[in-house]
Amino acid sequence: MYYFADCQAGAAAGCVAGNNSNAGTSDSAPKRDLSGFNVNAVPAGTQLLFRRGGAWTWANIRLENDNVTPTSPLVIDAYGSGARPLFNANLGGGSAIDFGTYNNTSNDGGYTLRNVKFDGLGATATGLFLIHNLRHVIIENTEITGFYIGIQSQARAPHGVTNVAIRNNSISGNRGMGILGQFSDSVIEDNLFERNNYVSGSGFNHGTYLSGNADGGRNITIRNNRYIRNSVVNGVCEGGNMTFHGQLDGVLIEGNTIEQDAGAAGCWLMSITQGYDTAEWFRNFVVRGNRLINGGNTAIAVQSAPGIVLEDNVIINTQAAYQTGINIGHNEYQNGDVPDGNAVVRNNTACYPTPVNGSSVALVTAPNSQVSNNVTLTGAAASTGVCAR
Repeated sequence: MYYFADCQAGAAAGCVAGNNSNAGTSDSAPKRDLSGFNVNAVPAGTQLLFRRGGAWTWANIRLENDNVTPTSPLVIDAYGSGARPLFNANLGGGSAIDFGTYNNTSNDGGYTLRNVKFDGLGATATGLFLIHNLRHVIIENTEITGFYIGIQSQARAPHGVTNVAIRNNSISGNRGMGILGQFSDSVIEDNLFERNNYVSGSGFNHGTYLSGNADGGRNITIRNNRYIRNSVVNGVCEGGNMTFHGQLDGVLIEGNTIEQDAGAAGCWLMSITQGYDTAEWFRNFVVRGNRLINGGNTAIAVQSAPGIVLEDNVIINTQAAYQTGINIGHNEYQNGDVPDGNAVVRNNTACYPTPVNGSSVALVTAPNSQVSNNVTLTGAAASTGVCAR
């Protein structure tokens, strides 16, 4: 173990800084920071522990340690009591941590990051950047704020970015997106995505935006996350929340809450849709048990997703505005896009206290689909029971 303590801007009162002349192997004599410390030469299982209540001016580090393994990872964590260690990263177009290197095919991995806070100070492009061939990364109980993109993953053949667990984090207050990129055999669960894409509210930025191609986008679980007021400008959601484009296979979207106070027509809460000029498809998707509140004219939009299952979702719209809860199907399949068909849409509920004429729980034009037991509740019934907020 190595211990670090520093007292830069944002440190707690009474903070005591360490000294880089210390060995840093005891919490009573910590180092100050990572200056001159080679994180890629330490042995497997090494822990880098930062004092709670401390604060650091953070310089970019690149993790590419060939010693670590999935079972003996390099760990960045906190020690002591108080607030999470604060890493202030004023890095312009860079990133706080790069996991891996461009065009590296060695597929290194075994990194755990937990119990810390990264703040991009509104000036840094990316918080955590997962690059090309990388495996077994855990990001948990961490706060990521003040960046343009909180977490970005850019997969490449032959291995891609795999076995990533992003859980119990606050990924909030980033100017563009909370998470962007490609993952395989990975899970995103129990996170808070709040107030991302708060500058422009653009439909090109999202709370999370997952994509896929031949290099990644397989076997992903997005579960029990909360999306609150993403893509909001002047109190109204204008853009994206949970979005999927490209080629993805084997995606479970379960138990998430996506909530707005108000949404303009283009505020789609969940979008599994075509977005590129290359072939797109979304195979083996299951969307179940989610709650979607106050989106735009469509809460869940689906295209090029043959065999998709949507069940037990609750869609609430307290606005006096037209809304289709679930819209599946399309009439344009260009550039090799896979046609819709054989969707299963069952047991979904739309709660519309004051519905505008034409609003519905589901509009399914995908051929050979099974649509059953979907219910629209209005008036008082749309605010109680399953519809209660």
